[in-house]
Amino acid sequence: MRGNILGVLFSILSGVLIFLIVVAYGRSDRIAPEFRFASSSVIYDSKTTDEDLVTGISAFDSKDGDLTGRIVVEKVVLNREKETAVVYYAVADYSGNVTKQSRVFPADIADLEREGELPDQMEEGLFPNMMSEDGSLTEGEPSEDGQESDSEENTQERVAAPSQGQESGQATGN
Repeated sequence: MRGNILGVLFSILSGVLIFLIVVAYGRSDRIAPEFRFASSSVIYDSKTTDEDLVTGISAFDSKDGDLTGRIVVEKVVLNREKETAVVYYAVADYSGNVTKQSRVFPADIADLEREGELPDQMEEGLFPNMMSEDGSLTEGEPSEDGQESDSEENTQERVAAPSQGQESGQATGN
């Protein structure tokens, strides 16, 4: 008899605990903040700072409000051929929800080379995602199962040209 009472009591406590977890989860902030971009006339060169790159950008969250002061520049990737700089931004709200976006700026590559201010990452040709950490292009290399990974010929069919919005300096989501 005593075992049945304890079983019923633990079942009720488990149900109450599950209810509290569901209520707490339902009230938590799971909506990421959003970026808003204003037009910019910045040209990325050796004198450009992160502050210059963040000018004209704001971030808002439905719960936390204005998060503009929390915007960070994650990285800058230069494309020598197109003379552009892709700037990657991130912002997090107070609940830990993160939004990342990028923006394309015209770049003065000659000035950057003269001043020795080239960033660690350079985008080359059609395969910007095939750069190794030392900056050299990687070819198809054998994978763990011994088969060769995609080479340039196999990958070229899947690489899409940049959208018109990226070339004109508009923001793109990541």
